[in-house]
Order: sequence, then C-alpha cells, then structure tokens
Amino acid sequence: MEFFNRIFKQIGEFLNGQSSQKKVAMGVTAIAIIAGVVGLFIWAGDRTYAPLMTNLSPEDSANILRVLREKNIPFKVDATGKNISVSPENIDQLRMELAIMGMPQSSVVGYEVFDKNSLGQTTFVQKVNQKRALEGELMRTINSIHGVRRSRVHLALPTKSTFVEDQKKASASVVLDLEPGANLNEKQVYGIGNLVARAVEGLDQNEVAIVDSLGKTLSKNNGDALSGMSASQMEFRQSVEHELEHRVEEMMSRVVGDGHVVARVTADLDFSSVTERQTTYDQDGSAVRSQQTNNQSMEGFRPTASGVVGAQSNLPLAGQQPSSVRTTDTKVNGGITNYAVPETVKTTTRNPGAIKRLSVAVVVDGKLVKSKDKDGAVQSKVEAWAPEKLKEFESVISSAVGLDKKRGDSLEVKNMEFNQADFSEAEALLADRERKAYYQSMILYAGMGLVIVLFFLMVVRPFIKWITDNTSDGVETFLPQTLEELERLNKGGAPLPGLEDAVPGMPDQVDPEKIESEMVKEKVITLVDANPQKAALILKDWLIVPSSGGDKKPEENKDKGKSA
Repeated sequence: MEFFNRIFKQIGEFLNGQSSQKKVAMGVTAIAIIAGVVGLFIWAGDRTYAPLMTNLSPEDSANILRVLREKNIPFKVDATGKNISVSPENIDQLRMELAIMGMPQSSVVGYEVFDKNSLGQTTFVQKVNQKRALEGELMRTINSIHGVRRSRVHLALPTKSTFVEDQKKASASVVLDLEPGANLNEKQVYGIGNLVARAVEGLDQNEVAIVDSLGKTLSKNNGDALSGMSASQMEFRQSVEHELEHRVEEMMSRVVGDGHVVARVTADLDFSSVTERQTTYDQDGSAVRSQQTNNQSMEGFRPTASGVVGAQSNLPLAGQQPSSVRTTDTKVNGGITNYAVPETVKTTTRNPGAIKRLSVAVVVDGKLVKSKDKDGAVQSKVEAWAPEKLKEFESVISSAVGLDKKRGDSLEVKNMEFNQADFSEAEALLADRERKAYYQSMILYAGMGLVIVLFFLMVVRPFIKWITDNTSDGVETFLPQTLEELERLNKGGAPLPGLEDAVPGMPDQVDPEKIESEMVKEKVITLVDANPQKAALILKDWLIVPSSGGDKKPEENKDKGKSA
C-alpha cells in the first residue's frame, strides 16, 4: 500500500511541476489511449454469430426467440426479423431441440389438428379442420421440392349435392415462394398440379392454378384443351427444329470451325391422327369352297275361262258352254357355288407429329487461309469456298437431316463472310481503365502511408518531445562540457550574459581534477535550482530505499546525499 501511495505522490508532484498546456495535452492523450484500448478489447471480445434459422415466418421467429430467451442464449436478429443467428457452438444442439419442439413449421398445420379432439364440435368445424389438415399436408409436401422455399395451398371443396347436375367442381390455388435464383420448368409445375389433383377427391388438374410470389402464372392452359394442345404442338415443333439445327451445326463446325456456321430449320409437322384400313383380295388364289345345285320340274292342267259375257254367265244353268283345258309344264334348274378368296386387311394408324416438309438454310463462313509475305510474316485472309465444296456440304447436310425430295423439302447452303466483331478498342479501353484504377489505388495507399508518416513525424514526435522536454536542458547547453570549452570561454573575454557567477575565471595554474569537481558541483547546483521537486524526490529515495551495494543505514545514505 505504501508503494502505491509513493507512486501516486510522485505522479502528483510531477503533474504539479508541469504547465497547464502540458497537463491538458497529457489528459487528452490519456483519454485517447484509454478509448483505443477499450475499443480494441470490445472488438476482440465481440461474438461471432452464425445463422440458426433463415426465412422464418413471424410466428416461427417469435416462438424461437422465446425459447432462446428462456435458455439465456445470446442471439442476433436482422432488420427483417426472418433470420436468427447464434454462436456457432450452439447451432447443432439448438436445431435438434427446436426440431423436437416442432419448430419451425409451426404455422403449417397438418393432420395433427386431429390429435386433440374436443367434445361438442359441429360438423362445420370438423370440415374446416379437415380442409386445414389437407392444405397443410400439401404445403409440407410441396415445400420439400427442390427450389421451393414456401408455399400456400387453398382448396375450394364444394358441398356434395344429391343431384349430379347440381354438383360443382372442386378447384385449388397454389402460391409458390421460390428460392433466390430458382426457376421451375414446365414439368415441375405440371408435377405440382398433378400432385394436388391426385390428393384431393374430385379435383381435375385443369382446375389447379399455380402462381409464384410475384403473381406470375406458372400453370398454363388450365381448362382450355385446345390451347394446351396448341402449346404442346408448338413446343414439340421447336424441339424438332432445334435438334436438327444442333445436328447440322455440330457436324459442320468440325469442318469449317466452331462459330463459322449457322443453321436454321423450319419444320412443317402433321399433328392429325389418321387411322387407315385397307382390304386386298387375291383372285388368282381363289378356290371352290362349297357348291349347291337345285333342279325343279312341274306339270299341270287348268281350265280356261269361257261363256257369255255379262250377267247371264252368272245365272245358274244359263249360258253354260263346254270349257277348254290348258296344260302347264315348268322346269327350274339352279345352283350356288361358294369360292374361298384370300383376303388381306391392313390397318394403319399415323401418330401426330409426322414431318410434312423441311426447309433448311445453312450459312457458312469463308475459309481462313494463312500465307507468308516477303518479310516472312504470317498473314491471314478469308477466301470463299469452292462450288464443289458447297455441293459436298449440301449432300452431307441433306443426309444428316433426312431430306426427302418427294416431300418437297428444300436446302440452301450459302457461303458468306461473317462479320467479326473487333474488340481491340474495347480491350484497350478496359486495360486503360484497369491501369488507371491500379494507379489510383497505389496513389491512395501511398498518400495514406505518407499522411501516417507525417502525422508521426510532425505531430506525435514533437508532442512527445514537448511533453518530456526539461527546462534544465537549456541551462546545460550553456555550461562548458570539457576543459577545452572552459579554457576557450576564459580566453574569449566576457562571459555569457547571466553566467558571470556560474563560470569562474581560470587561474594560471589549472588543476584538472579540481576544475572537473567544480564543474560537476556547479552543474548539480544548477539542476537542483531548476528542478527542486525532482531533487527532493531523489534525496527521499536515497534516504528510504537501500542501495544495491549492501545494507546501509539511513544515516549513511543521508550523509552521502549531503556530501553530494
């Protein structure tokens, strides 16, 4: 305790011996040093956080924060409130505990809504819970699809009617919140619609509307079979054209070079579905299968009409005359012959998508030829392909795409010089910008370094020198340090102003040891007069602290101080 009191007393005496300007400067410097040290400790002790949960709903975020506060775990929440970060060493354990608690996903309710049954529920409440459970299970399934961050499903389930004509169709709406940069293709959207339609009884896939978080409709042609067919036909046609174009460009790039050929194909496809049936008979191969003969012969007699014409012929025994007889003889000969004729029945069904006509256009760049000039430098120039070579190109391309002249297909191969973009100016401009940016950064860093050096040389160093400057140094500079300086001073005549008493005259016979002791004595007296407080502190230390040479008594130290 005495040691610290002595140190505080020495500091106080040191401050009392300084001017007010130096006291203010030392105070400001001390405050700056303390602030820098405190800031360094704060920066070093700052916690590092890692994301625990991201993209949380407000309900999930509130529940997770409540759990973290109960466990006294430090956390950090961003401005949106959707992302929560904790210390890295607690992430795995916290995630497991939150998963056991069912968090997140607390906002999505599935079939667990039926875990707690309460008595007295109405039919309406049961239907609503069933709808909520079905929507929640669908949302959980859709959220598991890659690229989908969150989803919402709304089902419109009409009440079943006794009459079939009064029954309304069910419908559904799905809202998808995709991951940043994710994009669902048509097959994935179709799969989501098919999933929802198969999970809900009586729901047709055409009645499922799928949109993203921006309101863009992802499901196409719902309820319009004709439009859906047209879209699929257009997609199929584009795929056929792109496939043929890729085939031609990949083949020709091996010959003329990559990027020196462009191919475009227009395909006319037949999307009509036709079923043909053809029956063919082989007359040469016919044979008698069965034969039937019918022969008939009839003979008979019948009287012919005779008598008086009129009513008298109807009276009995009136106008009777002998009748004549007609003889009838009939013969019928017939037959049926059945032949077995070979019959061939051929049924042909043509699926939609057959190629009716192809139009192919291919543009080929010129041939790059390298030559040497008189100086031996290599020069490059573009020459047109020979007509014979173009004919070969046409033959190869025709075979590659399957051209059929009977179908009316057409092929055009033209040799044209491609316009090569000149990026030299752009590259030079970019290099110039990079060079300027490099020079600017170098100048900036050099300026910062120069400012730091000048700050230490012109501010820090003079300030430290000004703080530690001793007024006695000014007196020491006026005192002679060697015998030669003292002799020179005496030979010079008048002493310096104010130092007449401090520099004695030298007698004729000079004793070096005596002069040196006198000089030391005068120097000590000057220092004591200039700094009496420091001299008192030195004497106090001599009287209290024992010297390293051995244990001496305070009286001896005191005598030594006096002699000094």
